[in-house]
Amino acid sequence: MTLKRRLDAVESALSPTQLVLRWLAEAHAYGDIEPYVASLLSQDPPVAPLDRLAREAVQGTRTAMRGKRPEIVDAAVRSALRETVFRFELVMRIYVMAHELIDREALIDAALSAHVSLLTFEEPRPAGYAERLGGLRDLIASRASELRAVGEARSIVEERYLDGHGALFPDVAAALGRAGR
Repeated sequence: MTLKRRLDAVESALSPTQLVLRWLAEAHAYGDIEPYVASLLSQDPPVAPLDRLAREAVQGTRTAMRGKRPEIVDAAVRSALRETVFRFELVMRIYVMAHELIDREALIDAALSAHVSLLTFEEPRPAGYAERLGGLRDLIASRASELRAVGEARSIVEERYLDGHGALFPDVAAALGRAGR
């Protein structure tokens, strides 16, 4: 058996999680989603990642179930497709939510910074200054706590459904890291 045939045999036996993780590794190698999508569109004809993953899940399951009764094979194929699509959609949802979080937090951070600046530069100090400053401090602390909770939830989901592999593209993970999240 040639090396290529051996590799094809191993790849055809990948689980849905392994298929999605292989795709993630390929996609993350681009560092950002834009060059990754550009590479997909440059193919002739373009192949959507979910189409490829679904096709590979079906082929791998059929190969692994060769010789079994058709109804058992069909049930296994449906299960593999469901698990593969779920994991792909989960990765995409994590990515979209992370981008939304970054955008929202940038706006909130700007508003809070402006509010703190205005409050600290007012002369003479307005009535209730200490209470307003304390309220801002509490709001900032609660925002930080909420962001840590979001990060922990993402980690739990990645551990459970992606064998602990990160779903975020490196650029988004770096942006969240720079923001202290």
